[in-house]
Amino acid sequence: MIDIISYLFYSKRENIEEDNFMTKKLYWENAYETKFTAQVLGIKEEGIVLDKTLFYPESGNQASDQGELIIGDLKFKINKVSKEGEKILHHISSNLKNKINIGDIVDGEIDWDYRYGIMKAHTSQHIFSAVFKNKFNIDTIRANLAFEEVFLSISQKIGYNQLKEILIDVNKICSSNNLKVIGNIVSDKEARKSSEKIRSAIPDESKIRLIEIKGLDLVCCGGTHIKNTTEIGKIYIYEFKKRNEIRYFVGNKALLMSSKDNVDIIKLANKLNSPLEKTRDLIEKRLELLENIQEQQKDLSIKFLETLSRSPIKIIDNIPLFFIDFNIDIKILNKSLEIFPPNSLIIVKFESNKIRLLSLSEIIDSGKLIEKLISKYGGKGGGNPKSSQGFIENIPEDLLSEIESLILIE
Repeated sequence: MIDIISYLFYSKRENIEEDNFMTKKLYWENAYETKFTAQVLGIKEEGIVLDKTLFYPESGNQASDQGELIIGDLKFKINKVSKEGEKILHHISSNLKNKINIGDIVDGEIDWDYRYGIMKAHTSQHIFSAVFKNKFNIDTIRANLAFEEVFLSISQKIGYNQLKEILIDVNKICSSNNLKVIGNIVSDKEARKSSEKIRSAIPDESKIRLIEIKGLDLVCCGGTHIKNTTEIGKIYIYEFKKRNEIRYFVGNKALLMSSKDNVDIIKLANKLNSPLEKTRDLIEKRLELLENIQEQQKDLSIKFLETLSRSPIKIIDNIPLFFIDFNIDIKILNKSLEIFPPNSLIIVKFESNKIRLLSLSEIIDSGKLIEKLISKYGGKGGGNPKSSQGFIENIPEDLLSEIESLILIE
């Protein structure tokens, strides 16, 4: 129960910006609690400050909690919580501030599903980072924690086989090795006595919060965590870039993605008429074959352009016109422009009424030409004097003749 003297004292204050106090972090005492009662101690531009809260503020690259606050008959949606020194600020719309007074009693409730998803994500990141450190002496240099989702950046590049080893170990810890997760607040002196065991820098603070995963990891951390590692469940990596950046899901997101991909892989195996265990090798062979075909197609495109460059379809006012009526690779075409006569106009007609104009002439402005086509036949697009592209809504049957007439008008 809140002291009535404190209530009367604070209810007469306009603000507490100068008061030396800290918001009590109830989420450190029990991250599984969802409801609490507190008192309004400050009203600021962005929101309100309470004497205690279950809402975790955005910090340490962990997203803040969400939920609601109730003051009398009023209900305030909380989508963002932040820190101001030792105070925790609950963001609300500025137009609602005049409905709140210093000393008001608040009932708060966090969005538990959202909180639990972040807790799983945060503890899983500690596990990932600990396994990287213990197995390969690789440090985590950055971690972003969101609802059931984690981004990790590590200090060294690794290969797919190393990542596979890490993932197997992490999944064992998260799915079957039921390790306890314990949070303790200790003095700076006590923390520094254990500095060799702590997998992180020790902040310059009088009180340090340590998160220990029994038999695996010890690190300084102020975030919210689960009690046992098996609460996390399966990890699903969905992105691995630059060989040192990893993005993955936990919880329901991991479950949905792994289930979907599992069925999709079976479907793909059936399409390939291949046993599931041999599908990967078959796909790799098909990809290799596709690469060979693409190289052959590239060679054929170059030979085609070499032949085309010697035979313009028309010459208008000393401007050779070249017409390509299929989906050629524009990168290959751009690299082959030097083989065309220096004052050429190259017209490429793609599927779906898309065209591209490449002008090697100082007289023909490709951008203006595409604008005239769009003005007359509808569509959208643009470009510059040398290169333009567009979608022509009602493309003329004889595109080449139309472009010829527009050139003659110029």
